[in-house]
Amino acid sequence: MAFSTLADLTNTERRLVDAVLAGTELDLSTEDRPVRGEAIRSILLDGFPWPDGRSPDPRGVRLRGATIEDGLDLAEITSALPVRLVDCRTTGTVRLSGSRLSTVDLSGLAGPNVVAVEAGIERSLLLIGARLSCDSAEGVVNLGGARIGSVVDLSGSQLTNRHREGPVFHGNNLRTGSGVFLNRGFRAEGGGGLGTVRLSGAELGGQLNLTGAWLANLHGPALVADYLSTRSNLMLNQGFRAEGRHETGSIRLVGARIGGRMMCEGGHAFAVRAGDLVLNLSQAHVTGDLLLPASFTPGLLRLDGLTYDGAVRYASLAEWLEMLARRTSHYASQPYFQLAKAHRGTGHERDVRRIHVARQRDLLRRGGLDWWGRLWHRITGLTVGYGYRPAIALLWWAGVFLLAVLLIAGFAGPAGLAVRVGAAGGCSVVDQVGLALDTTVPLLKSTAQQRCQLVPDSAGGTAMVAVSWVLQALAWAFLTLFVAGFTGLVRRSS
Repeated sequence: MAFSTLADLTNTERRLVDAVLAGTELDLSTEDRPVRGEAIRSILLDGFPWPDGRSPDPRGVRLRGATIEDGLDLAEITSALPVRLVDCRTTGTVRLSGSRLSTVDLSGLAGPNVVAVEAGIERSLLLIGARLSCDSAEGVVNLGGARIGSVVDLSGSQLTNRHREGPVFHGNNLRTGSGVFLNRGFRAEGGGGLGTVRLSGAELGGQLNLTGAWLANLHGPALVADYLSTRSNLMLNQGFRAEGRHETGSIRLVGARIGGRMMCEGGHAFAVRAGDLVLNLSQAHVTGDLLLPASFTPGLLRLDGLTYDGAVRYASLAEWLEMLARRTSHYASQPYFQLAKAHRGTGHERDVRRIHVARQRDLLRRGGLDWWGRLWHRITGLTVGYGYRPAIALLWWAGVFLLAVLLIAGFAGPAGLAVRVGAAGGCSVVDQVGLALDTTVPLLKSTAQQRCQLVPDSAGGTAMVAVSWVLQALAWAFLTLFVAGFTGLVRRSS
């Protein structure tokens, strides 16, 4: 239907024309008087001569509490007039695809869906407190490829899509000059295999705020935002709840670039199907702090390639190490190195060593090493803590020294196998201890060996000499491992 004169309009629609000319709002909240969507389209298109040659007021179309018949088709329209249809109802789709508009305010809208594919809105798009439900492959709110000059605000809205493959909020390749707000009681249900909220490739000039949002999808992921880019925070906190099912994650942020902090404190995410990945942050980057408590999800995470310039908060080091070792699907060294980098930046070198020891243990457990690699890791782990705790080698050396003292002073001496050099009789206890020290400290020699030696004339003496050689070799090995671990040689080879 096309309107060419004011005579084509109903009395209520003429009142709307008068309000547009005067720059006032027409409030029909207490009246059961519908407005046809085609009438609003004609107003924006200058589809008929304005009374008395007047022009619309720059404040645009302002309508409240109306029933819009047959939906609203503003597709491909170009208009400088703001469109504010607040607390309105419609049984048809609101179409904005391809349009070029100033501001669109559909707050409080009740109806099936809003489709704005590749729309260009100079300022804001507001859908605050909307109640939308449909069974559509197009989605409930479809902003795919749209360009919004300022904010997109759906805070408090409740969206449902019963279509098995239709999204709820579709913002793939969306561009905004400011943030996207899906918070303050925002609720989205459905979405199918491609996800409930989709923001893959979106570029946001501000934050993505899902504080207190509730996302549910029994047949696919809850949030898919691969290669999302934001200039501020990503907020999945303070009552945020997401539940979905997909082998690549209920929440998927592969390759995302977060320009501020990633905030997950007080939020919770789950997988409908046990064993599925819940949070996928593979190759993502966070410019600020990473606020990811262990309580955010009890399920599996993927963190390989995740980098962050700030600190990790709301999770202890023990919880982080447990997440990396027990709640990731496979071994990856990069998350450990990234965690160590974050702790080194705060000056906690002891924690850095603890992280690297945990990394080597995880490598031994899940790294697919061959038998030689596993053997070498076990040796370096037991002796020098994989090169990060070289003092352990000194403890092993001390054990070798004590064993040498017990064998020489406790057995060889009383058995007459440790004798004085160039004189009759056995060695003194002091000389026997000194001989044990000379045996286990190859580079440090006292005069004890010149005064006392083991006699290999008997079977017992021969065995004692052989044992002393073994102890000497062990002492060499442990001291060498200590030096190697201390200088970082073992660490680099691991």
